[in-house]
Amino acid sequence: MLQRILHIIVVILLSATPLLAKDDKKTEEQRRRLEQYKKELDKAKREVDNLKREKKSASEQVAVLDRELRMRGEYITEVENERDAVEEHILHADALIDSLNRVLEHNRAIYAEAVRIANRNYRQNSGTNYLLSSDNIAEAARRMAEMQHIAESRRALADTIRVQTTLLDHQRAVLDARSHELDSISDILESEHRKLAATRTEAQRTYNKLSKREKEAVNEQRRQQKLHDEAVKELQNMLKGNTVGAGFSRNTKGLNLPVDGGKLSQEGFGATISGKKGDAVKTIHEGIVQEIQYKENTKRYTIFLGYNEYLVTYTNLASVSVKKGDIVKKDQKIGIIGSGINPNDAPYVRLAIYDCETKKPLIVSDFFKKM
Repeated sequence: MLQRILHIIVVILLSATPLLAKDDKKTEEQRRRLEQYKKELDKAKREVDNLKREKKSASEQVAVLDRELRMRGEYITEVENERDAVEEHILHADALIDSLNRVLEHNRAIYAEAVRIANRNYRQNSGTNYLLSSDNIAEAARRMAEMQHIAESRRALADTIRVQTTLLDHQRAVLDARSHELDSISDILESEHRKLAATRTEAQRTYNKLSKREKEAVNEQRRQQKLHDEAVKELQNMLKGNTVGAGFSRNTKGLNLPVDGGKLSQEGFGATISGKKGDAVKTIHEGIVQEIQYKENTKRYTIFLGYNEYLVTYTNLASVSVKKGDIVKKDQKIGIIGSGINPNDAPYVRLAIYDCETKKPLIVSDFFKKM
């Protein structure tokens, strides 16, 4: 019976550990994403406040408010994902507590019965009588060994109950902490929804102040942003099943920058790599050219490269040296860096990396960290 009880305990603990480890890893990754979103959201909000203080044009304010709206919407989605992850963790912890509690209560019942029998035997001198009734020394030794085994089993069961009680208390503390965390996340969501509504109202109010020409420019900018987002989603669908660049994953680190000697600055989940006029832009990994877009108004190219099931966009290229469908090698030249927006700005290329499974952007700088 004791062996069976210990086996049940081991099975429960072993089956629960991978679930909790998976939950912890998932929660850690989600929190990391949330921190990055919050950092960029706060940066966008500061930019809006600075524009107001500097009394910049209403069109500039609308553009930044639009960016804040998009980022706040994405942040809310990430907070909702965190809430879902915490709720899932709570379900797992609750199930584990229920299993442990059932086994613990069963063990306590067995132990209580064992103690009652031991006390009864002690009062009635049953142990002494059991030994004295032996036919010979060998029989007495065997009965003594049986009695010692029963006493040891009872002590082992008592130790097991103490360990189980400690584990149960720990899991209840974890569940309580998670419940408080869920309440906190719900408060954050409520607050962010209010801020989203306020920002949307402010953007509309600022938009209404624009001239007809300024409104047309803002509308065109919004249209281009929407087209870009739709194009990314469409290309992500195209990447399903792509095996070129299979070695590329979110765990990839220590890659070379696409511009030799370039300087990387992280902006949200995208990044800007500055360089010099005429610098070659190289692919950071083996991949396949999924699409090439040319913007007539900026005279610049964007290359969409598929690395396994990851989509990487290279924006602001002055020229390209590949075509759609080409399979490119790591560090292969794909184009020439484009000039900056203002005459004094350094030439640059914008890089964004998307996970096609989650349809979410990844933090670009992570891929260039040295191991």
